Amino acid sequence: MDPSASITIDDSLWPLLQVRFPSEFTNAQQEQYLGQLLTYLRRGERYVGIMDTRLLKNPSSEQRQRQANFIQEHEALFRQCSLGTVGIVTSPLVALGARILIHLKPMPTPFYVAASLPAALSWAAGQLERAGLLEPAERVRSHFGLLSERRTA
Repeated sequence: MDPSASITIDDSLWPLLQVRFPSEFTNAQQEQYLGQLLTYLRRGERYVGIMDTRLLKNPSSEQRQRQANFIQEHEALFRQCSLGTVGIVTSPLVALGARILIHLKPMPTPFYVAASLPAALSWAAGQLERAGLLEPAERVRSHFGLLSERRTA
């Protein structure tokens, strides 16, 4: 495992929160990520998340269980703030892990699995738009060149 690889969080297009996972991560890196996520949840602001797992091989059962416990511990905050999460999943092993995680602890907010970044971004922008966050939805679409995918109401 590359010790410099870490879970990265990008909030530059807030209320879009992008999380990128390396091929592998340590339990300590996971705890740091979960601590950062809790900081966002405690803001009390609505957001939509993208979990980019395209590089991720397969988290351990301990890491999946920790994620499920975190969701359960902070379910009320997720319901209050999260407009949904989209996972970019291209690995069959990671897809299986996601199904196990959702079985252990169903997501308290909408969850969608996308096969590509454009599909994930389109879903995320749609969630923002449905929540009335029109300017952030347009900003996400513009930033990623998805303006032609604007929804018609």
